[in-house]
Amino acid sequence: MALEINSLSPGRRIVDEFGRPTVDFYRWLQEVVDVTTTETVLSTEVLYAELVIKNTYGDTVSAASKAKELNKFGRTANADSGVRTTVAPFQAAIVNETFVSTNLVDSVVSTNAGDTQTLKIEGHTIYASGNLTFKVQSATLNGQTEVTLGTPLARVTRAYVANSGTFNSPQAALAGTVSVYDNTDGVSAGGVPTTAAATKLVIEAAKTQSEKCSTTVSSTDYWILTGYEYSITGSGPNTEANFQKQIRDVANGGVWRPLGPEISLESGALPSASGLYRPYLIVPKNHDFRVVVTTNTANSEVTAEIQGVLAEIV
Repeated sequence: MALEINSLSPGRRIVDEFGRPTVDFYRWLQEVVDVTTTETVLSTEVLYAELVIKNTYGDTVSAASKAKELNKFGRTANADSGVRTTVAPFQAAIVNETFVSTNLVDSVVSTNAGDTQTLKIEGHTIYASGNLTFKVQSATLNGQTEVTLGTPLARVTRAYVANSGTFNSPQAALAGTVSVYDNTDGVSAGGVPTTAAATKLVIEAAKTQSEKCSTTVSSTDYWILTGYEYSITGSGPNTEANFQKQIRDVANGGVWRPLGPEISLESGALPSASGLYRPYLIVPKNHDFRVVVTTNTANSEVTAEIQGVLAEIV
């Protein structure tokens, strides 16, 4: 679907002095979009984001073609003073993932010998070029004995207990802590990976899904961020927490950069915040994304969620 910007009537501005789309722009967009197209079910903000992606990165994308939401949420009880901590649980004292540049993440294990559930594991493989490809696979736990993944990964972004396939007979919640990890150093007795930094994702005991507010966008997608929610859920009465979104260009050797300013909360006065982005924010293809937090007290518990939709290159 081609949109002619030049068709905007004289005197009607596309953006304001801050570079934000104007009401005139949205009205014009509704006028020129064919009401018979699938795109009209999307908000004008998503359509505008698609135009920005084309103008900025040169890729034509479609959220309607992809038709997939991506909401990432996480929790950590290890938010500390002066330490940027990813909002996700990791092994032992680890607070940020150690990323790999090849497909080394190849194993899964539980700390409970009785865990034999089948898991769905989502993640990405990586090529020498830095291009990332989204993968979903199943793995059946064997208690404290490590299980090799069918497809080794470079990123692991979500894991959960799969459907049983039988009516009224769901699988049990996990009794132990499950780790998806790089098996280079193996696993110690008790189902704990030998090297804590080798663990890339954790499902905590008694739960059925990981809680990791971090993800990766493949070489064929863009992630259009629509909203957020942050909260302080366990701490002292005067805990302050500063949340920030960060992105990193994997294929081009990028560093972590902020995607907007920090949002500050205080447990006594403002323990939570939520909102919508206007205009929507964009995480480009082949990028890592995470929400990090710093606090003024040790071992504070916080949660974060980022909502959005994926748009694929067409």
